[in-house]
Amino acid sequence: MSRTLLLLLVLPLFFVGCDCGGDDNPDAGGGDGSMDSAVGDVSTDAPRGDAPVGDSTVRPDGAACNATGTPCTAAADCCSRVCVDTGGADCAGGGGCMCAPRGACTAAGMACDRDADCCNNLCSDGACAEIGACSTQGEPCSSEGLSGSCCSTVCLDNGDGPRCQFLGGCRVQDDLCTSDAQCCSGACNVTDMTSDGREIRRCANVDSCLPAGEVCGEGGASSNCCPNGGGDTGCEPTTTGFRRCLGGDGSCTLPGRPCMDTAECCMETFPAIMCQPGPGGENICCLSDGEECALADVCCSGICAPDPADGVLRCGAMCIPDGNACTTAADCCGCGCIDDGAGGQVCTSDMELCDPCTGPQLGEFCDPAGEPCCNAPTVTCQGVEFTTCQLAP
Repeated sequence: MSRTLLLLLVLPLFFVGCDCGGDDNPDAGGGDGSMDSAVGDVSTDAPRGDAPVGDSTVRPDGAACNATGTPCTAAADCCSRVCVDTGGADCAGGGGCMCAPRGACTAAGMACDRDADCCNNLCSDGACAEIGACSTQGEPCSSEGLSGSCCSTVCLDNGDGPRCQFLGGCRVQDDLCTSDAQCCSGACNVTDMTSDGREIRRCANVDSCLPAGEVCGEGGASSNCCPNGGGDTGCEPTTTGFRRCLGGDGSCTLPGRPCMDTAECCMETFPAIMCQPGPGGENICCLSDGEECALADVCCSGICAPDPADGVLRCGAMCIPDGNACTTAADCCGCGCIDDGAGGQVCTSDMELCDPCTGPQLGEFCDPAGEPCCNAPTVTCQGVEFTTCQLAP
């Protein structure tokens, strides 16, 4: 499909808006409505990337840029480097133009013209930067399912071949990042420099064990979850089917697990956790709306997404409208969670930018007797308390 046709389909969503009704060691690489009751009023100028500057965000090179869906007068204004008029043509200047999304990203080592071309948002000396370690979100991977080549350990085909995926919630060790708040460890560190002298920032492990939200036990990842720091206690299957550290030990009930009383819930990692109704209505140990979280499984609502005010992950009451920060498609009212061109992601309802599959995606609620999950049979509808699309065992 040509870019002009793509943008003609995309732009109405930005100009009109959203109808939102509806090696085994700890250092190994690894709903409906809006969220206003959980994290304050959600608006289309929510911060994406490092920090807000009006309607702007910050590129990996430190320059301010306008996020997808905000006004522009030239391509240089936009994080995506795509500024178009209402007809989908390149903006000729003046008013009425908007920053539009880019197409499929370019893999590391391939030729590029600008940062926004690259999956890692780093175009260095004419090629997407080779950043080493594991492959980050958007980079090609061999086949669907668990993949040790991906930092997240998850590889799925969303329409342009198998690529490494974000897991949702906090970013795991070695994922690219722009702020500490994005990382499960709370540490977004400079790990290297590009050939043209810019920082490469990745989530780093800062403890002897793995914090809540880190992948564990599969795809070559460690099982050494905090706080116990031994064995595989607290490394449990999630609603997406792969294992992540949940933040607890064998002496208490883990987050997301059935309970009878709050006193039995593991509170060391999440002191505000309570025994209360979860997404399926049954009592589980979970966090109320507005509490800081690491992944959706620890939230009573089943949504853990960036707070528009400060970028910190918090449990949200409902799905996220178009144009606002997200971590996975399961967060969004629309069909996908797409790259914003500045190291973050935003929700969209444009089918041309989403997985061509119209069924529920990884991590979303599903009906075993209803429409199959996207990426079947690698992803299937499973669950006990409630059913979600999960990687098949």
